[in-house]
Amino acid sequence: MKKIRLQLILAAVLIAVVIIVIIAWRPKLVAINNSAEVLNIEGANAQSYAAEQAPVWRDGDMIFGSSEAVVKIFVYEDYASIYSAALAKTLAKARTEFKKPVAVIVRPYVLENSALSRSAALIVTCAAEQKKWAEMRTLVFAQAENQQAIGDNLDEYVEQIGLNKNKFGLCLTNEEKSGKIEQAMAEAVGYGVLGAPTIFIGSEMILGARPYADFVDSNGDTIEGLRATIMKKLAEVD
Repeated sequence: MKKIRLQLILAAVLIAVVIIVIIAWRPKLVAINNSAEVLNIEGANAQSYAAEQAPVWRDGDMIFGSSEAVVKIFVYEDYASIYSAALAKTLAKARTEFKKPVAVIVRPYVLENSALSRSAALIVTCAAEQKKWAEMRTLVFAQAENQQAIGDNLDEYVEQIGLNKNKFGLCLTNEEKSGKIEQAMAEAVGYGVLGAPTIFIGSEMILGARPYADFVDSNGDTIEGLRATIMKKLAEVD
């Protein structure tokens, strides 16, 4: 019975999201450079820009590592995106190699007009209320990689990571929680984020799922991988 109830709650959330998206008005955004390229970063090679304003860590952020780390990597990610899922694995390599000096702060980015993206963000955010965001994030990204609907295994995931079903279900229908996601999106736009994934390392903003190692782009240019970028930032703070 509880399983059916949770499925009904998720279905109601998806319907509500679609309605909100249809009636909501969102102002047009001005890209930093070429807006067409920035908005379509999912299919583009990673690009870098100097950010006019970079995110800062705040209490309550979803963070891998310590808030005292000398290098903090901020990532805006879409939990329904295979590209954000791929970047998550790259960031895991960085955490394994660099350990304490580097922290990764992840924040949800909701793809405009995508009920799936919004629902995925809400699911991870609600899991965070019970300090299980990292576990749910891993499971949701696995769904994205397999191109499966998020709700297909949600009941199983809730049990698997030990969430309180009632609290989780109430969170999914909490308008205040949805409002906080909207506030986070407005903040992301203020930083120049126009798509996911987007990475900030210091004042450098990187668009797309940049590989860990250096690579050659479609123009034949060698592009610095995330590993080299992190090492450069660590050298700057030594």
